[in-house]
Amino acid sequence: MQRSESRAALIILVWALGIQAAHMIEHVAQVVQKHVLMMERAQGFLGAVFDLEWVHFVYNSGLEIGFLAIFVLWRRADRTTIPPLLSLLVLFQGYHVVEHVVKMIQYYALGITMGPKGILGHAVPLIWLHFAFNLIVLALVILAWDETSRVQVGPSRAAA
Repeated sequence: MQRSESRAALIILVWALGIQAAHMIEHVAQVVQKHVLMMERAQGFLGAVFDLEWVHFVYNSGLEIGFLAIFVLWRRADRTTIPPLLSLLVLFQGYHVVEHVVKMIQYYALGITMGPKGILGHAVPLIWLHFAFNLIVLALVILAWDETSRVQVGPSRAAA
């Protein structure tokens, strides 16, 4: 495995872990505000400044670009195996971005101003849907980091 690419992939993954953990705190705050404090508008710690659909779209797209960069770096470092959890992370976050694209279309193109729902938001309350999406992404980042770090320091590197 080429050390520089795999090291770069792990560094980006650690950054993504920190950023996604902070983002998850915002979703926890929203759930507490809505269901414990019974606040009318649950907007997390950062408030209305960041509670805009295009901000969520940009954040989630940027995160997906980071995951794709990790995937490409890993692929360049080791052309034979892609850790399954890394692949699942890229696919799941990709779907999360699609949800936000649909919400953007609903809001900006269709004029749905009262809480665009996306695809699954019609079946699951949005606060819980995006809490779950972000929790799954956080768990996948942790698991992918564990998986890729074990591969990097595993037997294939020791034999080199």
